[in-house]
Amino acid sequence: MIRKEETDIGLKIFTVRKEQIPVVFFRFVLMSGSADDPQGKEGLASFMANLMRRGTATYSRSEIEEMLDFIASDLWIHCQKDITVFGGRVLVDNLAKFYSVFSEMLLKPSFPEEEIEKLKVDQIDDIEFIRQNDEALVREAFSNFLYQCHPYGHLDAGRIATVKSFTRDHVLNFYEKHFRRGNLLIGLGGDIPDSLIARIREDFAGLPAVDMARKRTQVEKPERKKVLVIEKEGRAQTQLRIGHPITVTRKDPDYHGLLIANNYLGKHRVSIGRLYNKIREKRGLSYGAYSYIEHFLGSSGPIKLPRPTLARREQYFAMWTYPKNENAKFVIKLVLKEMEDLVREGIDDQRLQEAKNYTINNFPFEVETPDRKLGMLLDDEIYGSKDFVENFEENVRKVTSEDIREVVRKHLYPDRVAIAVLVSDGQKFIDEMLSPETNVEYPSGVDPAALENEDRVIERFDLGLEREDFQIVRSSDLFQ
Repeated sequence: MIRKEETDIGLKIFTVRKEQIPVVFFRFVLMSGSADDPQGKEGLASFMANLMRRGTATYSRSEIEEMLDFIASDLWIHCQKDITVFGGRVLVDNLAKFYSVFSEMLLKPSFPEEEIEKLKVDQIDDIEFIRQNDEALVREAFSNFLYQCHPYGHLDAGRIATVKSFTRDHVLNFYEKHFRRGNLLIGLGGDIPDSLIARIREDFAGLPAVDMARKRTQVEKPERKKVLVIEKEGRAQTQLRIGHPITVTRKDPDYHGLLIANNYLGKHRVSIGRLYNKIREKRGLSYGAYSYIEHFLGSSGPIKLPRPTLARREQYFAMWTYPKNENAKFVIKLVLKEMEDLVREGIDDQRLQEAKNYTINNFPFEVETPDRKLGMLLDDEIYGSKDFVENFEENVRKVTSEDIREVVRKHLYPDRVAIAVLVSDGQKFIDEMLSPETNVEYPSGVDPAALENEDRVIERFDLGLEREDFQIVRSSDLFQ
């Protein structure tokens, strides 16, 4: 049973009850995230959230960790652009002990001075991990490239220099400004005792009531193709992301049509996508090739499913693949041609029906557990997409071929994309991209003759790039 309750003091509580399992899931969403970081203090929202776990009025960091280990429960924190999620999972028999820690972490954090320097090291390590992980590096550099001069335009973890500057006063001021009753969504799932809800109403009523007013400027698409070239030595593959900001979120009438079009083009880790079919299955040029109309991070379960509660006020379209260096130019042309073909031609009726069937049949897995359903319910509240889950199948079924043509032409712009690539030699890559030749080297087992006619069309595809459209940056200079 799903329920949303708003108390007379404005406390919003969302519940997804399933009494057959003896587990309670927590998802408390603070409607503030890294986009609210003060200028020059990028990473502060994440720092505050993680410091909250390192000490409360009653428990030290070691006591918190020992308690969670003893009762075999999970407690996690995820700071994102617009929200920070405090989550957990515990057996009903251990609920009282877990809640004593969880509630104090939110309501009575001590922000211990002795943990601040330790957390700085850990947060800088997180930034360094992104720089070392090619996939994460290009994903985050692409995002920053898209959102220059915008509140989204930095890592959630901030920059190394800003993290080093944090003090306890910075953290305390951020907490007092943002951790307010009107800025919090309370989510519970599983076998939820009524006594827990009553306790939460009482405990969280003491938070200040003022809501947070926000003004955002929608970031514009590039006027023409722009390329960020990231240099990192010893790369055999070219990680690449291509895309641009979009205005569509789940509350918009165009969402379902754009979702179906994206699933047809490149659904994550699914072979129905044209990018996957053309790049991996037919040519063996990359292990994967996918596209997205929402910021995507894989869940801890099946890698095909997005992590719940990733809502953003603003979204972007992106395509991702990672060919060998010698095939990068050909694959970039192929990817952009597929995007252009989708915008120009839409989807024929047979393939549209296949994409719709997949979209409908896959959706139940996104809400199959109380925790995932709770995450979707909270996303609906954030997006303002009322009854999204209940009406999902109906809204997908009624999308027509004409709807698809209209939404892709309205929202996708192949000539106005940002491109981020990770290569060993930036200048060599630029010279190859601007040269008149486009080469492709197939692995054994692929018959080039069978692909010759299609490949010639791809090779003739005009990228429309000039030398001034490229910008080179060293990976070691990013996120400083």
